[in-house]
Amino acid sequence: MKLALVTAFLSAIVLAEGNINKEYLDKLIAAKEKCVKEFSVDDSIVEDLYVRYNKPPTESGKCMVACYMEERGMMKDGKTITEQVMLDNQEKWIAATHVNMGKEVIDTCDKEVPNEENDKCDLAVDYMMCLVKRGDEAGLPKMDVAQLKH
Repeated sequence: MKLALVTAFLSAIVLAEGNINKEYLDKLIAAKEKCVKEFSVDDSIVEDLYVRYNKPPTESGKCMVACYMEERGMMKDGKTITEQVMLDNQEKWIAATHVNMGKEVIDTCDKEVPNEENDKCDLAVDYMMCLVKRGDEAGLPKMDVAQLKH
């Protein structure tokens, strides 16, 4: 049974690694590292968000997510920029089917998390959580958070 679980886990990692552009992953890691350092948060905050759908419990954790979105060009002046989120999606995925699935997820999240929140950190977290959760529901390959560690 343990062997089956390990095999399934490793298969999921290979699947995600084979679907995500390496250049994208390198840029993602650079942005994440900058923001984690800037806001003095632990990598567990990133894992909690991506794996467990847990909002960061601290303001610095939430603002780390806003920092990441700003670094990637997906947020400016406290608002999400749909066009940049779409470009990020295109850069991320190798397969056209995943790009199209990602576009649908972005459309959904734009409706579910409108640019009306006053706090950019809360908006960033709500939007990113929507992207992760709706992406999982749509069947997009999961990114292994171990890939995000340098």
